[in-house]
Amino acid sequence: MKELYSPQRIAELIQTIDPKFHLPSAEQAAIISITSNPLEPAVVIAGAGSGKTETMAARVVYLVANKLVEPHQILGLTFTRKAAGELNTRIRKRLRQFQLAQDKAQIPRNFTTLDTSVTTYHSYAGRLLSEHAIRFGIDADVQPMGEAALWMSAHNLVRTYDDGIFSTTDSPKTVIEDLLSLTSMVLEHQVPLDAIREADSQMAQQMSLMSGATNEDTRKVAKVLSQRSAMLPMVAQFIEQRRTSGELSYDDQIALAADIAVNFPDVGDIERAKYPVVLLDEYQDTSTSQLRLMRGLFGGGHSITAVGDPLQAIYTWRGASSETIEAFPRDFSDATGAPAQMFTLSTSWRNDKRILDLANEISAPLREKNQITPVLQAKPSAVDGVISGGIYNSPVEEAQAIANALLPYWNP
Repeated sequence: MKELYSPQRIAELIQTIDPKFHLPSAEQAAIISITSNPLEPAVVIAGAGSGKTETMAARVVYLVANKLVEPHQILGLTFTRKAAGELNTRIRKRLRQFQLAQDKAQIPRNFTTLDTSVTTYHSYAGRLLSEHAIRFGIDADVQPMGEAALWMSAHNLVRTYDDGIFSTTDSPKTVIEDLLSLTSMVLEHQVPLDAIREADSQMAQQMSLMSGATNEDTRKVAKVLSQRSAMLPMVAQFIEQRRTSGELSYDDQIALAADIAVNFPDVGDIERAKYPVVLLDEYQDTSTSQLRLMRGLFGGGHSITAVGDPLQAIYTWRGASSETIEAFPRDFSDATGAPAQMFTLSTSWRNDKRILDLANEISAPLREKNQITPVLQAKPSAVDGVISGGIYNSPVEEAQAIANALLPYWNP
């Protein structure tokens, strides 16, 4: 590919419009251009405050400026509407600044639209289902069920459920909450019900052989295992009932969309043609269902770039794993079958030296388990900084102390 604009040149042009805009670091420039081949899979391990959003936006500008894709051909996925809105705003802002810089330098524009396809995983799965759920005989509603509607659906099932086997001394409210929780975990983790039943049976058998197996703690565990296995037929009915009616939860949407991606290769053909470039934000929090969805649609060497940090994984309860990002090079190998490239962002543009030193010290045990995460380095202009702490009698006093500490730096 003949490079029309390097990351450095793009930044220099944007600086003519926004003087505060920074030139990319060597790490950022390598990610922005992925010089060996711009359209191949890659993963970026981005530490806290290392400028990942700015780097992702610069990557989009680079691809568009060098005529590799149009803005609307880039799919960006993240977890929340707020995060999607922020990423989309940043991308549009940089694209617009680049256009204005071209005008100022009297360089002909090479793109007109600023529209990109940045959305949440759930919104994307909902759109996919609206187009393809009929393949499973499901008339899926694009709008998923809210928490209240989902709770009422579970309530109605629990109130009328009678398979002649399930019984419990728990309150109906507890059973409803257990049903919702277990169903969500089954869908997010993509675990067959028979596998859960078998695991519970094996665990119960092992506990029966333990000495002291009649103490209170082991009796509680045995009760949980027994009740979970007994609830599995109810879980199966709950899932089937929603799919039959087309009234789906967020978990249903992701799981069904993943099934479509895996079982109907032509859907992947359609999506890859529509989106030559895919960007995944906060990849360390990707669930099993979301991973299946992405691999089914964009595996096999497609240009998919994931950004995340295993040290910031917070959704393990929902089926995510900090090891997912470490496995990305294997899960999304290039067209030849070789592992995808891995890059790092190790400069923290947010923190002063003392704060960063403390953060690195606290996170050191985590890095021993996730060695792909770099030790964060201070930015060149970082000062020593100040670390202070306090003990307060109430949240109000703590908030007032924080406000007082920030007041000298406040310049509205």
